[in-house]
Amino acid sequence: MNTKNSIEPEARESSIPKFKRSMKVNVWLFITTATYLVTLYALREHPAWDPKFRVGLTLLPVLPGLVYLRRLWGTFKEMDELQRRIQLEAWAFALGGTVLVGTTMNILNANGIGFENYPHGLEMGGAYLSVFFFWCVGVAQATARYQ
Repeated sequence: MNTKNSIEPEARESSIPKFKRSMKVNVWLFITTATYLVTLYALREHPAWDPKFRVGLTLLPVLPGLVYLRRLWGTFKEMDELQRRIQLEAWAFALGGTVLVGTTMNILNANGIGFENYPHGLEMGGAYLSVFFFWCVGVAQATARYQ
């Protein structure tokens, strides 16, 4: 007899390793974001630093970002077909949404309608936030479609 209670423990057990894997991946996203915020603060507080050092510091968040992408790819390869499809649809939505927002901001800035916080377009932090926002919306849409 299949009741909700008899299925639930199995589902709970199988989701724990997935949750732990997801957390291991997302730790690198947190490290990347924290590194970006620290470097952004340091660059704003010390505008007189050597330009070569400033460029190196600006690129520093790329290193944990690459580790994050590598871990994300490894997690993606371990997903079943439905999870992969949901993630691909979410990432496609995030890519399209971020390109649309970035292009719109650049067109508006080029025509004198500027954004005070983003005078040069999305920049790295804005791009990360935009991708994350659109990815969350994409996952919600795709998950709702397949339930």
